[in-house]
This record gives sequence, structure tokens and C-alpha cells, in this order.
Amino acid sequence: MTTISQSEAARRAGLSRSAIQKNIATGKINADGGKVDLASFEEWLALRKEMQPDLQPVAPKGAGGGRSFTESGERQQCSGDEQIPPEMMTLAEAVRQREVYKAQTAKLEYDQKAGRVVEAELIARAVGDEYARVRASLLAIPAEHAPTLARCKGAAELRERLETLIFRALEKLTLDGADAASSISGRI
Repeated sequence: MTTISQSEAARRAGLSRSAIQKNIATGKINADGGKVDLASFEEWLALRKEMQPDLQPVAPKGAGGGRSFTESGERQQCSGDEQIPPEMMTLAEAVRQREVYKAQTAKLEYDQKAGRVVEAELIARAVGDEYARVRASLLAIPAEHAPTLARCKGAAELRERLETLIFRALEKLTLDGADAASSISGRI
């Protein structure tokens, strides 16, 4: 009979050692002295994956929001960037994670009220409006100035006249953009 340690079984299943011990105590996994029967464990794990395929966590490899298991089954401290499966989390880690979430939520709410954070939809709408104004202004140049452009004597004069008209249109939009920016900040 091939056996593995309870810690190794916990690592392979992505569970805590105590969860493995509970399954041993209920007879779902066979054990011999503190060692887990590998065949029994693999059968239990296959059945568990079949019945709950979406609940199978992937054990973090040295990076998580609290602790994770090493290959030898020992727990080690991890960074706070990645989530740990709830089965592997201690009560203290869960409380810490909840407090971090509350603090981050409070900071986001404060930043929104202080005007440091703005909804992306509002910015996208304002930029879209500004692009529409630029497009309309530039497309209006030929219709508004066709008679004067027709009187140009050559390509150089036509080019100079168009550059002047485009420059004026863009300058006007830049000046209008300052007013638009102040109206956007007034909506925030």
C-alpha cells in the first residue's frame, strides 16, 4: 500500500490539513497511522472533482494573501496580492483580508468624494464629445470657405489658406476646450 503524508494530500487537494483529517475521520479517505492511502485519496479526489468541479481551488505556490503550503506541507507566509482559497485560510487571515477590503473600499469612496477618482464613463463621454466637436469643426471648413478657396491662384496659396483655416479652427477648439474642461469638472 502506497501512502502519502496528510500535508501532501492537503496540498494536492488544495485544502487544509484539517479538512483532510475530517475526511479521514468520516471514512471518506483511508489512512494508516497518520499516513494517507494514496489509492483511497485519489479515488476520493476524483469523486470530489466530479461532483464539485468549480469548487476545486488551485493551491497558491508561495504567493497569496496570507499563507500557503510548501511542497513538504509546511505553511509559509505569502504576500498580500493574491487570494488564498477559503479552505486554506485561517480565521486571522480571513479577518485580515476583510479589514483590508474594508480599508480599500473606504479609500476609494474618499477618493471619489475628493474628486481624485472619476468614473471612466464620464471621461469617455467628455472625450467623445470633444472629438465630435473637432470633427464637425474641421468638416465645416470646405463648406464655409469654398468660395474663398476657389479664388486661390495656385496650389501654394490654397495650401497656405487651408493651413490658416485649420489652425484657427483648432485654436478655437483649444480655447473652447478650457471651458469644456471646467464644465466637466463641475459635473464631477
